[in-house]
Amino acid sequence: MPRTIQCNQCGVILNLPENSGGKRLKCPKCGTKFVVGPDSSQYPTTERSDVDARAASSSLLQSGGHGDFSLPTSAGDLRETFDLPLMTEAASAPAGAAKPAATDTAADALMLFDERQTVPRRKLAAEARSKARRCPTCGGVVPVGMSICSSCGLDLESGARVQLDNDDLLPSAPLRSSGPPLPVTIIALVSLLGSLILALYSTVQWFKGVDGCQYFIPVCLFGCFAAVHLLRGRTAKLLMVALALGAMIDVAALIAMPVFEANQATRTVEVKHNADDPDAANVAIEPITDHLDSQKLGLGIAILLAYAAVSAYLASPSVRNHYARN
Repeated sequence: MPRTIQCNQCGVILNLPENSGGKRLKCPKCGTKFVVGPDSSQYPTTERSDVDARAASSSLLQSGGHGDFSLPTSAGDLRETFDLPLMTEAASAPAGAAKPAATDTAADALMLFDERQTVPRRKLAAEARSKARRCPTCGGVVPVGMSICSSCGLDLESGARVQLDNDDLLPSAPLRSSGPPLPVTIIALVSLLGSLILALYSTVQWFKGVDGCQYFIPVCLFGCFAAVHLLRGRTAKLLMVALALGAMIDVAALIAMPVFEANQATRTVEVKHNADDPDAANVAIEPITDHLDSQKLGLGIAILLAYAAVSAYLASPSVRNHYARN
């Protein structure tokens, strides 16, 4: 049986001559040149021969070769030659024919479809913002009318994360004002009572004719004003200023003044003659500590340390945060 090959250009099937393996042939229809593959007589090949007529950039698809098998030919109808399957009645029915009624199985399927639970409708943006929600990421509470979490910046409607600025956020609800902490209350009460007592004492001494007490009265009244502000939860800065003024007065009155008075005091000089050398004498001067009022000096240092401790506590972050919230 002669070998056949199909031209890749025009598609015609050609019978190859004997001993044509490796030869260069030409298609008689389109003139395409190609090289026939090596001949094999052991078994009939079903693969097509290699051809070089097709360009590398051609978009034509290569069809499978027929090898040594001859193509069946028939002059009549191919349905008489091949055993083709017949069409079913449903497929061969005319297009205009009416469709059969739905069977009981289809009705049951429709009934099951109607009884199936429907997916709940997703709330609209306005409906979702009508109630307070909880952020699924950080657990923060999203207030009514907002869709963006003020803690992590997650948009609950779109799922995107936005960069938050202080201007983009609504002001938080004012916190309920609460009383100051217990140590602050104690400091405010002690400062208020102490300032009142010192103001009254300075007034009495001023009326008695003691100089300088009239300058101490305004400082005591300012201390009362600052203590009231601290007790009402307004600010602690005024009391810190009052304590600073009191510390300066304490240093001047109870520390610097006793040292100055002791330095200006008249000290006795004791001369002791030496028995071995009549011309030499031992001179002993009374020390300044004998004229220093140690009681005033200790009281001034104690008051100064108390002022420093109270000021440090009022400047602590806990007290500052409490007054910043209020």
